[in-house]
Order: sequence, then C-alpha cells, then structure tokens
Amino acid sequence: MKTLLASIALLIAATDLQATVSEYTEFFIPYQRTQSEFVCLHKQIMEAEFGIPLPSMMMGIFSETKTLHQHLGGTNTYANINMLVKGTTTIPYTYNFDRYTSSGITEYSFTLNMAGFNTLNGNTVAGRQKTKDTAKLALIAMLKTAESLHGAGNFRLWVKFTNLPAQTGLTGSVLFAGGTDWPTWPYTASSSVYHTYTSEMIDTDC
Repeated sequence: MKTLLASIALLIAATDLQATVSEYTEFFIPYQRTQSEFVCLHKQIMEAEFGIPLPSMMMGIFSETKTLHQHLGGTNTYANINMLVKGTTTIPYTYNFDRYTSSGITEYSFTLNMAGFNTLNGNTVAGRQKTKDTAKLALIAMLKTAESLHGAGNFRLWVKFTNLPAQTGLTGSVLFAGGTDWPTWPYTASSSVYHTYTSEMIDTDC
C-alpha cells in the first residue's frame, strides 16, 4: 500500500492541475456469514479518485457492497453484504480535515451520524444494542482501512459520533462519542479501545 501511495503522489505531481488520480485500492467492510452468523471483516476493492486517500475510501466503507448470491434452479442475484448499510439506511459522514505532521504522521478527522440507525433499530434495549454495535463496526472498518493504507504507527484518526443511543443496560464496552481534534485523543492502530472493540465484534474464526 505504501507503493500505491507513492505512485499516487507521483501521478498527482505529474498531472498537477487536477491533483486527483483514479486507482484501484482496498478498503474493509463488516459482513455476517450466512451459516454461522459470525461477523467478519472483508477486504474489498474500489476505483478511487484520489485527492486525499482515506476520504476517498470512506465512500466504499459506507456504501452497499453487492456480492453474487447463487440460487440453484433459479435466477442468481446480487445483494448487499455490508452491515453498515441497511436498505436506504446509511451512516452519513462528514470529513473534517486531514493534515500531515512534521514527524510523518497523517491525521484525519471525521464525524459519523448514527441518526438513521437509531430510527431503524428503535429505542428498545435490543435496538439500541444494534445501533451501538453498528457504530463500533464502522469505527473498526475505518481503522483497518487506514492501517492498510498507511501502516501501523503512521496515522491518527479522530472519529466523533453524533446521535449515539443511550448505552445504559447494553452489553459490551462503552462506545465513546469521541471528538474531532486535540485535546480529544485520536485512534491509532495500537489504541487499546480499537483492539477491545475488535475482540468484541469480530469473530476469531473469520
């Protein structure tokens, strides 16, 4: 992936005027296996029009990912497997900023709005649990994609959630609302909460 970033930088420098370039690149989504109901991360590919890498791939993370569903004796179909999209319900995101530090760290900031999933899942304990879990999966997918793109130790990611449900009575670790910049601490590949959320949400048999 570092080779990809270097190639993108060279192409952008060469084109100069547009400062964007199209390239196939990888991102991650959560999906649920049909037989075991295990929740796993899956690597996908998209053609991204790069100006700033991670914001380009956010569109892939939060869009439908359709895969072929075979129907013996019937017509095969394509259906969405991305757990971050349920029909017309999505997670709108706001790209706040990116910056590159003097120490070589790329920093990003996003805000995710969970209002749609709050409405979809409702305010029962089970509904609030689903929305909380979906928000955790969104964060995991973003961090895994950033880690694949930049490498561990080379990025910081601020994620602020709005319209999270009340977490009283829900299982699992607390999902923090987060912030958009310092003094709120960003997520990194080594963040303890990232690893806690991953161990809670992603099955070890994936």
